[in-house]
Amino acid sequence: MRVKKVFVIGLAFLMVGCSSKPKVIQEPRSVVLEFFSVKEETRPIFNQLIADFEARHPGIQINQVIVPNGMSVLKTRIARGDAPDLFISYPLEQDYITRARKGYLLDLSREMFLDRIQPTIQQRYRISGHMYGAAFTQNAVGVLYNKKHFNQLDLKIPSTWDEWVEVMETLKKAGKLPLVMANKEADLTSVLTLNFVANVFPPSYWKSPLHLQNDSSWLEVNTKVETLLSYVQKESFSMSYSDANEAFAFGEGSMYVMGTWALPIIERLKPDLDYGIFPVPVSNSPDENRVLGGVDIGISISSDTEYPREAKLFLAFLTEQANAQSLSLYEGSISTIIGVRKTKESLAMLEKKVQDGEAVNWPNHYWAGGTAAETEYRLLTQQYFYDRDKTAYLKRLEEMFQKYTDSSQDDGE
Repeated sequence: MRVKKVFVIGLAFLMVGCSSKPKVIQEPRSVVLEFFSVKEETRPIFNQLIADFEARHPGIQINQVIVPNGMSVLKTRIARGDAPDLFISYPLEQDYITRARKGYLLDLSREMFLDRIQPTIQQRYRISGHMYGAAFTQNAVGVLYNKKHFNQLDLKIPSTWDEWVEVMETLKKAGKLPLVMANKEADLTSVLTLNFVANVFPPSYWKSPLHLQNDSSWLEVNTKVETLLSYVQKESFSMSYSDANEAFAFGEGSMYVMGTWALPIIERLKPDLDYGIFPVPVSNSPDENRVLGGVDIGISISSDTEYPREAKLFLAFLTEQANAQSLSLYEGSISTIIGVRKTKESLAMLEKKVQDGEAVNWPNHYWAGGTAAETEYRLLTQQYFYDRDKTAYLKRLEEMFQKYTDSSQDDGE
């Protein structure tokens, strides 16, 4: 018994001695979030924004990840249960709708930072009364033009299809390349063609796109596309996106149908380039030439993230005016954040169209099949650009749309 008592007393002293030592305060474990982007052109600005965010929140680290063929990679990762914490997400698109309905996205409906976003654009994320993403910028497609070339030939900005063709013909006769295109990359074919498609076919059309081969509207679209192709450089099928940006920046071509996302790239290549942008004149009715565009940078949060609070903090940070201003100024797209001033004079004509309601969303956002359908469309269109066989093209498109429309609702995620 005595041995036990001594042991107990000794143990008590030992415990008292240990408790008298100062407590070691461990540093909080660093939270690491993955931000998956598909936009190589915005890597630098997001690196800067992330650095600013991390300086304000030292316990949070954000890793920006950008890989080739990003949307397909994202689709695969979500399907195998390896979703990034934050990722680029486009509203209205079939992939977004499917992910929201299947519970893959975090509901942001009650977040106060959404009130800083233009309601008409943010509402595109609404599904069954809930929002699963936040819109930060709105892109727009227009015709970039070299002001020096236009001034040399006393050319006016065309507002109709016929005027546009006349401008191209004048440029061609003057020995200039009227239109630069990067037909080496299938992804860029839709930047041109969907201007026409979106202005002809309403969103409801895509519920059952049938009989394309005998549709006079499709035939007219293709006739106009072929007209544009006749003014493009012969080596267009060996020209990449980077090559086309350089060609326009250095005056090798007079016009370039491209989105606002290319502006910072072109301006870095040739800071003193005197250029402007006008709406794509797809028809002879100026009021009907609506600007093609959609949410350019929108972000969703995975419902599986371990750190929903920290992920929301980053989205809230991006909606702050100063940060939204930096993003818009760098990228060239129109900011969706209320109070952010216009950043580029060259965007005035496109912005007015958007503000006046003369804008139309990317039609591929309504397609059954989502990313897969968009990818297939681009490949078929690239082949059509090459062989100019509109009959075969429309037949293949009809089969493609029918395939995705008739397929089951399971898109593999």
